[in-house]
Amino acid sequence: MNDFDPIINNFEKPITYLNNEINSFHPDIFKAKVKVAIGYPDLYEVGMSNLGIRIIYDIVNNMESVACERFFAPGNDFETYLRTHNIPLFTLESHTPLKDFDFVGFSISSELNYTNVINMLSLSNIPLRSVERKDGDPIIIAGGNCSFHPESLSDFIDIWVIGEAEETIVEMIKIYRELKGIKREKIIKELTKIKGVYAPLFYRVNDENLVPAENGVPEVIERRFVNDFENVPFPTRWIVPLCEIIHDRISLEIMRGCPQSCLFCQGGFCWKPVRKKSAEKIIKLGLDAYHNTGYEEISLLSFSSGDHPEIEKIVMGLTEKLGKYNVAISFPSLRIDSFSFHLANQISQVRRTGLTFAPETGETLRKFIGKPISDEKLLSLASEAKRTKWRQLKLYFMIGLPGENEQTIKEIEQLIRNVSKIISVKCSFTTFIPKPHTPFQWEKFPDYLYHAEIEKRIKTNFSKNRFVHISFHPYEMSAIECLLSRGNRKLGNVVEMVWKNGGKMENWSEFFDFHRWNNAMEKHSLNFDDFLSENNSIHRRWNHIKASFPIDALEKMRKNFYQKSGIIS
Repeated sequence: MNDFDPIINNFEKPITYLNNEINSFHPDIFKAKVKVAIGYPDLYEVGMSNLGIRIIYDIVNNMESVACERFFAPGNDFETYLRTHNIPLFTLESHTPLKDFDFVGFSISSELNYTNVINMLSLSNIPLRSVERKDGDPIIIAGGNCSFHPESLSDFIDIWVIGEAEETIVEMIKIYRELKGIKREKIIKELTKIKGVYAPLFYRVNDENLVPAENGVPEVIERRFVNDFENVPFPTRWIVPLCEIIHDRISLEIMRGCPQSCLFCQGGFCWKPVRKKSAEKIIKLGLDAYHNTGYEEISLLSFSSGDHPEIEKIVMGLTEKLGKYNVAISFPSLRIDSFSFHLANQISQVRRTGLTFAPETGETLRKFIGKPISDEKLLSLASEAKRTKWRQLKLYFMIGLPGENEQTIKEIEQLIRNVSKIISVKCSFTTFIPKPHTPFQWEKFPDYLYHAEIEKRIKTNFSKNRFVHISFHPYEMSAIECLLSRGNRKLGNVVEMVWKNGGKMENWSEFFDFHRWNNAMEKHSLNFDDFLSENNSIHRRWNHIKASFPIDALEKMRKNFYQKSGIIS
């Protein structure tokens, strides 16, 4: 866009459509033999907070004769301009249209971004559905958390990368470079020989099961994971955005996979096995990233950072070397049973960044879902936090877990009440979603009236307690997340209709509209109960994806839960 610069100031946050951030790459897009565009289906401020985008961007740009550029969803005002002037969506680095790339890849971590994916394909003048694309069109790739239950969006994706992409994307590019110029469909089929690659075009639905539609593609697609996590590439050439982003800091991944097995947690089940970087490696990466950026906060990223066996060595090593620069060390997540106040106070010598825990539910139910932590332990932590001058705790809870009853809610309320007598507490509530590849994948999504009653009750009971702040994630948003995560290919038409009716940016509560989804479901004669209710055969919709645990192991865990808890399934 030669005439782009003069009009850029007409848009909100114009800096998010430009390049030249510190440490960004400037590949020669015209000389590259393979051109890759990697993006996130949300605004720049959200997408640049995604570690996966940064990792792939760094890896691909370090490949010979390959150029990788970034793209993100435009704001409404800029989208209107693009559509009005018939300008296709383009990348940040060179303003090259996405349709001119060989690969266009999306990292998708939320089902509520599905309409954004379709919207961005439309903005790019790329045919929406895989079957509509011709030889001159780019290959559309998707990966991230949603790859483990891909069918609701699969009509629009050429290739899903199931699991971790660091090695897969390199192998895909090498094969593509050798085959570039032959029929697009033949290239895609050849790419399915790579472990972790799923091309929906070559599969058909057979009574809820997905089976190969032709020879030469795997019957089951095995999740890909990196064995040598110690030496997996990490972008110490950390891009520093020219505006504030959601997670405006260095996110230093110290461990991948979770050592726990909470029965509701898809991440804990799908991203195993647990792999750790050594303390020496982590400290070096942290120092390199700091010296390349000057960031004043490093977040030690993992499902549960306190479970790293060398966590104190890591924290003390970083604070020793970076404390003089006033660099804060923070944790995005902490398990109550692995938390050390000695560690927290070591961190707080630099700067306090908050304490967050996830009890999830009442004490009785908690011990059966994989979190055997007592309220007494949490209250002890609250007292120690108060004594050492922490100002607040943040607690995460989940409503509607299997086995939840009146006693459960009373225990949650009593825990909040007791903590608030010690220290100020923020309590965030979400709705249980029975996610694929977990022991709870067959359970039902909680009823609306039940959820509404619990939400009203808890908010009312603490409305006059100035030491307690209560917030609930919108129920309807969780319902659509559940619908799409447990969905089959019938929902592709629903997602497209929601988009056509104005659905986009639905991960933002102010843009989400449940009525669009309800109307689209009715238009296509689909019933929410077929996707949200308890269903002992629903796993067939994602049986072609092999995650960490086989189906019989998950069934055994579910059975053990009901036996030990005394709940009737």
